[in-house]
Amino acid sequence: MPSFDRMPSFDRMPSPAIDFEDVRFAYPGAAEEAVRGVTLRIPRGEHVCILGGNGSGKSTLARLMNALLVPTGGQARTFGMNIDGDPERALEIRRRAAMVFQYPDDQMVTSIVADDVAFGPENLGVPSEEIASRVDAALEAVGMSEFAQADPADLSGGQRQRVAIAGALAMEPEVLILDEPAAMLDAHGRQAIQHVLRGLSERGITIVHITHFMNDALDADRVIVLERGAVALDGSPDEVFAQRNVIQALGLELPFELRLEDAVAGARKPDEQSLPNPGRKRHVFSQSDPITVHILPEFPEHREQQPTRERAAITFEHVSFSYADAQHPHRRTGLLARLGVRPRRRMPRAADTLRDVSFTVPTGSLTALIGRTGSGKSTTAELACALKLPNTGTVHISGIDSADEARRDDLRAQVGYVAQLPERQLFAETVFDDIAFGPRNLGLSAEEVERRVSGALDAVGLSHEPDLLERSPFALSGGQRRAVAIAGVLAMQPAVLVLDEPMAGLDPQARRRMRALMLALKDAGTTLFVITHDMDDVAELADHVVALNHGVVVAEGTPRTVFDIDEALLPGVPSALAAARRLRAQGVPIEGDPLTIDELAQEVRHVSTR
Repeated sequence: MPSFDRMPSFDRMPSPAIDFEDVRFAYPGAAEEAVRGVTLRIPRGEHVCILGGNGSGKSTLARLMNALLVPTGGQARTFGMNIDGDPERALEIRRRAAMVFQYPDDQMVTSIVADDVAFGPENLGVPSEEIASRVDAALEAVGMSEFAQADPADLSGGQRQRVAIAGALAMEPEVLILDEPAAMLDAHGRQAIQHVLRGLSERGITIVHITHFMNDALDADRVIVLERGAVALDGSPDEVFAQRNVIQALGLELPFELRLEDAVAGARKPDEQSLPNPGRKRHVFSQSDPITVHILPEFPEHREQQPTRERAAITFEHVSFSYADAQHPHRRTGLLARLGVRPRRRMPRAADTLRDVSFTVPTGSLTALIGRTGSGKSTTAELACALKLPNTGTVHISGIDSADEARRDDLRAQVGYVAQLPERQLFAETVFDDIAFGPRNLGLSAEEVERRVSGALDAVGLSHEPDLLERSPFALSGGQRRAVAIAGVLAMQPAVLVLDEPMAGLDPQARRRMRALMLALKDAGTTLFVITHDMDDVAELADHVVALNHGVVVAEGTPRTVFDIDEALLPGVPSALAAARRLRAQGVPIEGDPLTIDELAQEVRHVSTR
């Protein structure tokens, strides 16, 4: 269990830690201000949660609080110091206010975990022995002590996020600002981070937590909701979430407990989701307006009407993979050693990332790959795309051995891969060229390339007008960059699509669109292999599930079959199943194992009538 026992305490003071008066900020060349007239005061010791859709100004506001940006209008103070571009004041603010960025790789500066965590305190001139003590405490707080001597590059995205949080904690800040710290963590990891934040808040540390997980806001003293750079709502969690209509209008969602209340009362109905096949509709649950997804015209039929095991899209047969075998040794000497400090914990000998893994992704299925942070999911995804080759065993993709170099071009034409941070796949000068890159490499005509680019943009909900097509993808918002990267993969029209954490960092509205897109692609015949930490998505969307634990397959089958195994082997269970088990423990006679919120609501209604 992560611990915060050795984290510092601070007295709560009447003066605000952060004081903004009509603060504005505009990025150079931007048509609109990212922050528009924000006035707020955050008292010392307050735990504040900031919500809002992608592009609402949350990350910009956080950077203003930490003096990483200077307002273009209004007055901003942190610890009573003006944020005005003065370098000495900015350094003093950052010494006392630590920030965890949205993407952990943006904070990784060394090749050893312990050194990365020690980097901040060392720059502050903290004595060597105290640095070692802080590193120990911070890694323990986030449950990463055993990886102290690992290379961050060898860790999963979720593990790197924990290291980034530990680096901020080692600064022993008075204010901790976190920008989507749990975006790539599983349910257990998110719970551990919430546990740490509650403990730090009890010790008087001011917490500013930006998140897309609505349940996180229930732990806060105060919730601020942004919309287009301005404050739309500000109050206690109860006060903010009581504004159901406003939350819905902003494209957000209610915490699970409130959504369940609405479902039991019959207030929440499924949206009818338009799909490509005439006369067919699929229910995608939403609190907002229906989302219609148009996929590429004449998208090829890749499968029979029902998923089949006989014609597997992907097959793993006794696959093992180890980064140690790939010349990634976990033995290094770095900052702490140079400071003359002996690490208190050493990384154990690196184990295999995957061990004797065998499973099948049926053709035409939406197969979910689940597992705790660090269980080998992203490695499995890269093996499924032939970006890595197994040390032992074989991987077949559409019947092609991934190690068969003679058929590599055939394999590449069959499978598309959307990485954990797909926007980092962008490289071209214009949006059109980025999306057109794959189709052009297939030797398609200019007319076909243009058709595919337009169809892919339609699928991800972006315009294919010249104003967008001729822009640099790097000039777009974060959500738009992600959409362009996904469009570039869809334009290849792959028979098999591998998606690694496609929901990470997306707001509720964007998550609804992504769910609708995946269902539309599946309905058109694409096989989807989806790595996810969201067990609710697994319950709602998947027809086949593979569960990993410490690099070993512990379950494979339908969602109901997989979620019936020992919960300790899983990264979590659907919210509805967890709630049903809590209700049963309290004596409520819930029958069966409801996996979705509507199944649980129906059972609760039955209990009330019985």
